[in-house]
Amino acid sequence: MIFSDTFFLILSFNLLLIALLKAFYWRFTKQLFLSVFSQRYANQYLKEENVFTERVTLLVTLIMLINISLFLARSIYGTNLSPIDFWNIIVIIAMFFIVKMILIRLLGHIFMLKSLAKLGVYFSFLFDRIMGLVLFPIIVFMFFSPINASSILITLSLSIVVLFLLIKLFWIWKIGIGGFGLPKIYLFLYLCMLEILPLLVLSKAVF
Repeated sequence: MIFSDTFFLILSFNLLLIALLKAFYWRFTKQLFLSVFSQRYANQYLKEENVFTERVTLLVTLIMLINISLFLARSIYGTNLSPIDFWNIIVIIAMFFIVKMILIRLLGHIFMLKSLAKLGVYFSFLFDRIMGLVLFPIIVFMFFSPINASSILITLSLSIVVLFLLIKLFWIWKIGIGGFGLPKIYLFLYLCMLEILPLLVLSKAVF
């Protein structure tokens, strides 16, 4: 009962955040979502940078952290998952994203490419944020489905994660090489260390 009540409240809070996006910030949320498929919308979103886009970014980031942590916690611990396990994972995930953002900013400062670093942070986190939104209905079924379909839901979730990763790699490579003329070897090392390696660790932890 404690398990059900705790995660029901967490998912309800998550749904409230999604409802806020829909009710008050739908135009900016839609623009953020479309940025996954078109750089034109990403440029528009970055140019606006007002209090509304900051709120959307904050809300979507919270949703991302909660959903990714719920997915990992449920996949790793199964029915033995406890609230403490979930909070431990969400702290680890949050620290990973913070360190990742600091590293990208630091690299941009070292190589005097602050504009590229800003764009890198945006695109790197963009796909994770939208992925977090897309995973929400699957996570609800993972916790409260009347039938046991964990393996199917985990496989479906990982397929979505891989799809978003491939799109992310395509955009970062296109912008880094085509837009800023970065050396391919440096960009390849970045993608391997900060984008592909975490997914491999995640997959190992799940399976």
